[in-house]
Amino acid sequence: MTLSTLPISTPQKNLAAVLFLTVLLTACGGGSDSSSNTNAPSPNPPAIEPNAQPNDNTSDNSSDNSSDNVDDQPDSITATNEVKAALIANNKFSLARTICGLSGLSVDTALDNVAIKHANYIKYVFANSSPTVFSAHYENNIADISGVTSNNNPFFGGLSFTDRLSNANYPNVRYGVTENIAQSIHYSSAGNLIRSDVVAGSMAKSLLAAPYHLRSLMMPSASVTGTGVVVYKPYNKEATNNQGYVLVNHAAATQATKDNTVKGVFTYPCEGVTDTVTALYNETPDPVKHTGRDLRVDPIGQPIYINMPSAQTIDISNVTFHDIQRNINVPIELLDYRQDPYKNTANALPANEAFILPITDNLKSCQIASKKDKNCGLHGNSDYRVSFDILVDNRTIERESFTFTTGIVN
Repeated sequence: MTLSTLPISTPQKNLAAVLFLTVLLTACGGGSDSSSNTNAPSPNPPAIEPNAQPNDNTSDNSSDNSSDNVDDQPDSITATNEVKAALIANNKFSLARTICGLSGLSVDTALDNVAIKHANYIKYVFANSSPTVFSAHYENNIADISGVTSNNNPFFGGLSFTDRLSNANYPNVRYGVTENIAQSIHYSSAGNLIRSDVVAGSMAKSLLAAPYHLRSLMMPSASVTGTGVVVYKPYNKEATNNQGYVLVNHAAATQATKDNTVKGVFTYPCEGVTDTVTALYNETPDPVKHTGRDLRVDPIGQPIYINMPSAQTIDISNVTFHDIQRNINVPIELLDYRQDPYKNTANALPANEAFILPITDNLKSCQIASKKDKNCGLHGNSDYRVSFDILVDNRTIERESFTFTTGIVN
């Protein structure tokens, strides 16, 4: 599954793509997804790393791997949308916000249309070529697949997210907008392909477990959303056994909600959250870059996001990440501005935000024979109590505690 997030846009900051996360889902259900209290965080969103920023005419030395005759069936030129799947994704994000105290999200038809068109742009690229260079948030010309990119793609809407919104005359850009993208390719030797609504739910859960996606999804001022979900047959793959899925989600603040913020300490997960993923297998920017860990081999468990907008600085200490069923504590790493591997970049964490990262190497939580004794993150369908002290502006200490529940092992 490929997950990609576009950060929050404000009048002071330009939109930029933030991350692209890829995982292959298999027929046996293995694989993973990569990613409020009107008291919620107003993160300074991460941006795409400089060497990944596409130019309008990206090229490399690869030979042209786009099809000579792009599929001219009606599906390739008519925008589609898996309405049920899009609704499921919207509901996942909205529920995640409301259970932790943020406002929910209502569907904005104009935002919906922009998301659906961009989802179809991505679908068209991957159904008709095998890109060697591709950034999901951009509709730039890529030299070796120029026939299916930029304005040669019938769903071209603008080079960047900002351009697409501007070209659509979307009125809420000034108040803050985010874009999250997930892409998945599923293979089944028996031809038992997963329904789009199931995959969309999995994609949404994965975005909520990827720190740099999660910050974007918990923009406190967001109140409207639009989502496009499409399915496609990957280029040069056996259609019976392979299917691709793309989810594009947009959320925006409005004039009425643009000043919504968080009072006190905000966390996600929070008390009462259920059915989280058990493991994070990949994210860019890499949230564990400072540790040297390879998430694909050694994932971490569902991260805990902490934000206190009213504070200048927060210091997290005395963390306990407790598995209630097994009566054991899970080791953790702390990610905050002190050990931030992206200091002085657009991805830098502000001093009033932090992540608790559960280190699950020794839990052996995998539930299929081929992964026995491997690391699959936290245990599935289990309750975890998270407690920590938070020192606010070097003056006052508060103790926070809540319990959340994981879903099945991913």
